[in-house]
Amino acid sequence: MTLDPFFRRMTMIAGVFAFMGVVLGVVSLATNYWTMEYEFQPGMPMMMNHQNTTMRWNGLFYRCMSGENQCVTMFWRTTFILCLLGMIFMFVGGIFSVWEMFQTSDRRFFIPMLYFVAVVMMTAGLFDYGSYQRMNYHSSRCMVAAVVFGYAALPMSAFIAGRYSAYDRYVNNGHVSNGQKYVPAATNGN
Repeated sequence: MTLDPFFRRMTMIAGVFAFMGVVLGVVSLATNYWTMEYEFQPGMPMMMNHQNTTMRWNGLFYRCMSGENQCVTMFWRTTFILCLLGMIFMFVGGIFSVWEMFQTSDRRFFIPMLYFVAVVMMTAGLFDYGSYQRMNYHSSRCMVAAVVFGYAALPMSAFIAGRYSAYDRYVNNGHVSNGQKYVPAATNGN
């Protein structure tokens, strides 16, 4: 069974969203700018005087300060593992979505579950990091964008899987439940 053109496009968009989420997630995990903070010395007015302030930034692997030219290793193990597993699930879901464009099979029911597990794990990773540090710089924002792309791909793939499960149940099995003929979404109803 093949998809009609509308649902083929929806499947392609869901796959593109998944791959965009994976790319943003890889950039987010690889860069060291999840939190950026200025540290002021006690008793100083809160002005941006670059001579008296130090800037601190950290990611999932290192914590660096601008006054010192070295970075200290600080690995956020739980956040990294949750986000990495979430991206793996999203990548596999994206591969299955692209594969689904060319040949529809029973794996279409598994794709929304992959996206769901991916976004839940990535969101849990963000909550884990956010419970200890502020997420105010571009690496953490890339991870949030990756989660948003996953949440966008999830309902599209669930809609396609649900629509084709109804199609399989009522049309391919040789009966129509209420006497109405099934009309694909790409036709005008004739």
